[in-house]
Amino acid sequence: MRVERRGDEYCVVLSAEALEALRLTEGAEVEVRPAGAQENGIRYISTEEALEAYRKTLPQHREAYRELAK
Repeated sequence: MRVERRGDEYCVVLSAEALEALRLTEGAEVEVRPAGAQENGIRYISTEEALEAYRKTLPQHREAYRELAK
């Protein structure tokens, strides 16, 4: 992914593979937000942050995680 300037605007250029994976077509409108941006008070975290939180709580909640995995 790269950013290009076209006239007075900037464009995010995606590969064909990225467009397909995101199910986007030419002319589709998308919203770009900074990583960790909040919407309606909800903060979305990355996969890495979720795994780190899991690893930190694993020793304390091992049995609960086993039950949830059933």
